[in-house]
Amino acid sequence: MKTIFRLLLLFFLPLVLASCGDKKESAQSCSIQLDEQKYSTVAENENCSNYERGSAYLGQAGMSFANFLKTGATDNLTKTLGISKLSVATDYTTGNRGYVTKALCLVGSNTILTSSRCNGSSRSRSNDEIEISMFANIADLIYISYGVLDTDSNGTVSSTETNAFSSTSGVTSSGGGTSLSAYSRYEVVAGSTTYISNSDMSKCVTYTDNYTVNPNTGSNCAAKAVTDGVTITELRPIFKLDNMTDITGGGTLSDRIAMVSELTSVSTALDGDFSALGISTTNSLRKSLSAGLSKLDNGAIAKNSGTCTAATAFDLLYLLVKNPADNSSTSTELKSKNLLSLSDLTSSVDSSLIAATVSGLAMIKARLIYATNRPATTYTDSYEKAESSLYTAMKNTNSIGSESSSVKGDGKVTFRELICIAEN
Repeated sequence: MKTIFRLLLLFFLPLVLASCGDKKESAQSCSIQLDEQKYSTVAENENCSNYERGSAYLGQAGMSFANFLKTGATDNLTKTLGISKLSVATDYTTGNRGYVTKALCLVGSNTILTSSRCNGSSRSRSNDEIEISMFANIADLIYISYGVLDTDSNGTVSSTETNAFSSTSGVTSSGGGTSLSAYSRYEVVAGSTTYISNSDMSKCVTYTDNYTVNPNTGSNCAAKAVTDGVTITELRPIFKLDNMTDITGGGTLSDRIAMVSELTSVSTALDGDFSALGISTTNSLRKSLSAGLSKLDNGAIAKNSGTCTAATAFDLLYLLVKNPADNSSTSTELKSKNLLSLSDLTSSVDSSLIAATVSGLAMIKARLIYATNRPATTYTDSYEKAESSLYTAMKNTNSIGSESSSVKGDGKVTFRELICIAEN
């Protein structure tokens, strides 16, 4: 953390050597006023360059070397940067984030400059303004995360605060947080022909438009395949999903999606600034610049390279919802929906879900069906027809999405990294 602020000093010092006409105080240049921490004077002076005005706005936002020399400054970023609570991540003006916004609307990436945040400005920044943009994006990522998550403004994001934003409590690799159980039925694959069978394949019916049909009215699977002139090559155990934890903790989904969208937007802009300045992901300078984001840009791992339980729990839930059939899925499309790797299901979700072995037939994938009522007695292939709370949990988790390639210190902050803040 302290390294980045030593670099901030090196960043502000060259401004002392810069020259800028100043109509308000002609005896002093813009750069000298910056050195004297007269941030508001420089920020309001349109005769100063955007580079200098952007620096001044960041000074007003707390991103100054002098501010981080104060005792305990790096221990409480909420206090040091004057971070105010944000009701939503798209609140660009509350507290000192307003100054960050003004800096970005002067020197930010073209994507930010042309957005509604900057009233659709079409101005393109110059190359010498990218440095300021980089620091503004770092400040913005910190402000978004602590402004939304640090609800008591004590400078620490606790597990209670992250759980209020994203509930992974109770979700475990042994199936906790979900109600998943064997259906005692298989999908039997024989080329383009598909059957639904009972547990010992003594009864099979041909698939037409759903996988919840009772196969006991059918005939022996092997005999049926011979009659149909097909060869059975694969079995897919079918599992029932009766319930699932809502990853949003019952909160407003739009707020969660807005948070993820903002993190993605700002992280992408920061990544672009790094690249424009020739700072690669392996560059020591980039790692130093990203040090201030270490709690946020954590690679979805816990402190000291430990396992982040929140990310593990989220990955578990997302695995169950990333490819669901919905009400519009045709009978042909349904064949490729609701499928997941059997090894992923048993190793990552519930190790007790070991399907019965059927000699000589591969079991690579598993199929899910969803409860339509509670307690569960009937099932459906469409998650949109699932019991209301199960449908909501699946919809919310799928809407947030997953970024599995979270890399520590790459300048990007993903949702998986966000929910690991409390474990860093």
